Amino acid sequence: MKGNATEKGSILVVDDEPIITAQLEDMLGAMGYHVLESAGAGEEAVDFASRLHPDLVLMDIVMPGRMDGIAACDRIQREFNIPVVLLTAFGDDEHIARAKAAHPYGYILKPYQNCQIKASVEIALEKKRMERALEKTLAAFRAKAEDSELRLREAHHRIKNHLNVVAGLLGLQSEVTSDAACRDLLEMSRHRVLAVAHIHERLSGADRDRRLDCREYLCALVERMVRVLTYGRRRPRLVLEIENIVLDSWALAPLGLIANELLSNTVKHAFPGDREGEIRVSLRARDSRAELVVSDNGVGLPQAADAGSDSLGLELVRGLAAQLDGGLTLERGEPGTRATVFFPL
Repeated sequence: MKGNATEKGSILVVDDEPIITAQLEDMLGAMGYHVLESAGAGEEAVDFASRLHPDLVLMDIVMPGRMDGIAACDRIQREFNIPVVLLTAFGDDEHIARAKAAHPYGYILKPYQNCQIKASVEIALEKKRMERALEKTLAAFRAKAEDSELRLREAHHRIKNHLNVVAGLLGLQSEVTSDAACRDLLEMSRHRVLAVAHIHERLSGADRDRRLDCREYLCALVERMVRVLTYGRRRPRLVLEIENIVLDSWALAPLGLIANELLSNTVKHAFPGDREGEIRVSLRARDSRAELVVSDNGVGLPQAADAGSDSLGLELVRGLAAQLDGGLTLERGEPGTRATVFFPL
């Protein structure tokens, strides 16, 4: 299927099993992608990536030679800025930890279904397109920031509209996707894009070096997020206990994203089957640090979603808390769950 005239993007396939590469070539070609080449080793994949510059690399982890798929992924993404989706039969903690350190754009476990390949490839390509578009937008913005306030307002308006368009496209895709796992991933991505749009709307025009009272910002943001997350289902009672804490404006974006991820987990797990309940969000100053707490009186998180799991939402919260030099604790109550993010003031 190499050289398909209806290509949607070019892909380099890497696997040491010729049967698997042939199957992937046929599958991707049928989806409208142009398979540039197939490689059977990590060193060969790096060489092809440097010369052919594919839009994406779909690569196995365990291969012959000195460089496995994870090492090749790290080098290809770092040196050539090409997204890599890892395809492997290994889902153990050691391989996942190594893969996370390389920051791949996807991690698919064998045996896989066509829809998993399709969803992972499309999301990875779209994510890279958005990153490159954002890089160009930011570069242009930095070069022209001194032009006028009108240009700045127009940039904010365009970014907000683009984010809302992306969220709408993700929502449409989730409606026509029959695979439940793919649909859940698309819906989670849509909610995260909407959260970024809401945060951008609240913070647009704020000076990065300015300190702001976060009470009004966080209250409005949380109320709006809960409306979005509970659309079409019973809405839990929301209790807000937000103190007037003044923070640097740059800290409000990760704080808002943290609130979104914690609320998403709560709405998803705490109140199944339209169950009634209460969500409580508080932000308080405790000596020299602040504590953001999201708690509920629902059924609680499943055992797999504890503080030591590989849950993407909780990993994002930990990463965002680290940006604030803070951390996350998660407690199961009777009933419900209590998530606390703490960071220095």
